[in-house]
Amino acid sequence: MGESLSEVRKSTHKRVLVIRIGRLGDTILATPIIEVLQQALGLDVAIDFVVSPGASSALLELDQRINEVFPLNRRKLPWRLHSAKRALRKHSRSRPYDLVVNLECGTECDDFIEFVQTREFCGRPLVQPRHIPGRHCVDTEKTIYADLLGAELAAAADPALKIKLDPEFLSSAGEVDHIVLNPGFSGVQKGDYRSHRSWPMEHWADLIGIIRQRSGLAIAINGTEEERAYFEPLLALPGVQSLFGSPLQTLIHAIVKAQCLVSVDTGTMHLSTALGTPTIALFGPTIPELTGPYSRKVPCRVLKSGIDCQPCFRTAEQKQCTVNRCMRVLKPDQVYETVESVIISAGRSH
Repeated sequence: MGESLSEVRKSTHKRVLVIRIGRLGDTILATPIIEVLQQALGLDVAIDFVVSPGASSALLELDQRINEVFPLNRRKLPWRLHSAKRALRKHSRSRPYDLVVNLECGTECDDFIEFVQTREFCGRPLVQPRHIPGRHCVDTEKTIYADLLGAELAAAADPALKIKLDPEFLSSAGEVDHIVLNPGFSGVQKGDYRSHRSWPMEHWADLIGIIRQRSGLAIAINGTEEERAYFEPLLALPGVQSLFGSPLQTLIHAIVKAQCLVSVDTGTMHLSTALGTPTIALFGPTIPELTGPYSRKVPCRVLKSGIDCQPCFRTAEQKQCTVNRCMRVLKPDQVYETVESVIISAGRSH
């Protein structure tokens, strides 16, 4: 690890490995570093990512700026006992990296410094993320690499995805003529799990009715295959299309062609913003200043009821609340007014 970053910039074969292992939203919120790396090291930089298996790895495999994706679970397992980590060690020894950036805020990936062959390492355990109360997690992650790659570059970068869309699909989809709703999130369909982030089913149904009556737009509802039965009452409503269990590419195309997306606090909310689609996020107990949609370029709005006990995430009040009051008092009419405002400000047409 003796070569300086200035020498790396001059290299004709620049290779970088980024480590961010988490859920879909975590992966999307880590994407500002891609733009920063390309601006700091050149568009010819080869960027590899270590991410979680499943949606996170599938999404980055579609991003045209990413060279290779390494899915990895059980990140706490020591590298000598971890087959995927050992495979990455072998890979890096045959083709060493110029730079490795560890974006993890916890200790789980500290051992990457021991087994990945690289000229320079940035992040834990060498560089600690600088936490400030109330600062968005994206800005906290940027403190890991801002000093090395450039504070101005880091400050200007937003989460974004560069995905090659199927032109035949886009042409057959016609004009922007629908709104995507995303009512589900991890755990919402579990019978023994109280969905603190959920908006009441009757509110979603009322919003669909208002959209259909006032705009005539179709509704596409997204969710996992496991959530389909839970949200069946919404799928039975007139003008509703189902995206439940759809391939990732189908969801991406539906979001790109949508007038806007309305979602609770979950990864699809970040996916929409990163794809450039106007986004309306419904927040209850969780804290939008820390995990809300992050973009200076894409119209996005956070809606909160604003009651006194909000937010209450990970507090005793959250555990004691049996009715999810902060989400219940957020009314469909208020959401639809914001839908109209966002569509107009974004210049979307139908």
